[in-house]
Parts: sequence; structure tokens; C-alpha cells
Amino acid sequence: MPAGADLAALPRITVVTPSYQQADFVEECLRSVLLQGYPNLEYVVMDGGSSDGSAEIISRYAAFLDHWQSQPDAGQGNAINQGFARATGEIIGWINSDDMLLPGALFSVARAFLSGRPDIVYGDALNAFEDDRTLQYWQGYWVIPSFLQFGGVISSHAVFWRRSIHVPLWEELNCNVDGELWQRLVPGHRLKYLPRPLGVCRIHGDTKSNAERWREKWRQDDTKIWGRHGRPTDSRLFRHWFARSQRIFKWASWMRDRAGKRSVISSCQWTDRTWRGPRP
Repeated sequence: MPAGADLAALPRITVVTPSYQQADFVEECLRSVLLQGYPNLEYVVMDGGSSDGSAEIISRYAAFLDHWQSQPDAGQGNAINQGFARATGEIIGWINSDDMLLPGALFSVARAFLSGRPDIVYGDALNAFEDDRTLQYWQGYWVIPSFLQFGGVISSHAVFWRRSIHVPLWEELNCNVDGELWQRLVPGHRLKYLPRPLGVCRIHGDTKSNAERWREKWRQDDTKIWGRHGRPTDSRLFRHWFARSQRIFKWASWMRDRAGKRSVISSCQWTDRTWRGPRP
């Protein structure tokens, strides 16, 4: 618990974890949330009826969970929607069962919501590659509504928002449930960027963003999203502005709070991983 934290003022945060067949990773995810030490946490775990031992692992933590279940659902979006339907927290977010929150993330998010009254708080993240045990620092983007068409500018494991502005995820999508959600959730709301890592995206053989078997599902999602929101612009001038503005934003944010970034990373005490690219 950070020194001087006013526990009575900390908002209730609801974290939802959708899970399916992730027995290799789910315990580390659960512990990353529960060991935050955040005193006003509501944690909901929605397992889709896994048969790989996930339910048995989750059940060991039942006493520390506000709700958990293991039964068939209609996919990731449906599981997350069911979890958020149970949420009572002022602030909400989700972390997939093969991903993790970084130490102190919830306290950092809470302080950000108490300062300036934003609607959405997002930050940096780490990519953890399981094939070669490496880490990569992922910087958040400058986010404005017109940039959301490109996808990948907000990481689902490094963003939280007020429950009062929440809209349900589009359950017809298989993979890009978060990228589509941001196109509806962000416009008209106040964002605050935290220049420090909040979560870890684990990249392994069956990660949706990485595995070959998911590529056709991504293509199908793109078609549905373009039907609702329009295709990304093919304007070379706009794309040049996007790329240039992000380079400037990321250069500036890389220099901010480097001590805080290093503190988060060092607290994880990874001894079996090396780094890809620069680290703070």
C-alpha cells in the first residue's frame, strides 16, 4: 500500500477476468490482481467451462473473489459482458486470463481518477513473449477519436473507465472486441494517459493476436467493424499526420516518470527474461 494513501477516498474498482482453457496462465493472472493489495477491489472471474483444470485452479481462490463461475458462454465478449453486468465498482476494466496486472497498477489508476476527474484512464504495458522468454515495452498512443479507426492504440490490459459511461461489448466479434469497443466508448469522454506500465500482454502459441488459426476470425471481425464504423482512411496525408504525431507523443512520454517505470519493472523481479528493444 503506497505511503500516505487515503484508503477511505479510494474508488471501488471492478476487474473482470474472462477465461477459457488457460490453466497454464490463469493462476498468475489471478495473483496479479489479488496481490495488488487494493482495499476496494471487486474481482469477478468468468470461466467458459474449461476442461483443462482452470476451474480447479480458480476455485482455490474462491474466498478472495466476489464472484466466479465455470460454465459455457458465447465467447469472450459475452463472458466480459456477463462480468460487467455484475459490477458494482465506480471504475471498471478487464484483464484476460493469460495476461497480468503489474504491481501498483490499481493504486495508480485510482489516483488518476481522483485527479482531474477523467472518464477513462489508460497507460503503457509490457509484452511478454513466451517462446523466447523476452519482454518488450509497449508505449501508449496519443488517443483522439479519429485515431481509433486504426486499432491497437489502447491496450485492454492497461485501461480502466467509469462504469457510468460503459457500453456493452459487441458479442458477434471473435477477436477485436476491444478495438471496436473503444470506437464507441471513447468519443465524447475525457481521457487521462499514465506514462507507466499497468499490465502485461502474454504472447504465446495460442494468443489471438499471434496464432495463425485466428487470422480468418480477425478478417471477419474487420469486415463487421468496417460495416459499422467505416473502413480506415486511405488518406496518405492523414496517415502521415498520425504516424508523425505518435512519434512526437511517444518520444515525450518516454522521458516522463522514468523512475516510476523502472520501479514497476524492477518490482517484478524477472530473472529468467531478457529484453527486446529499449527499456526505460
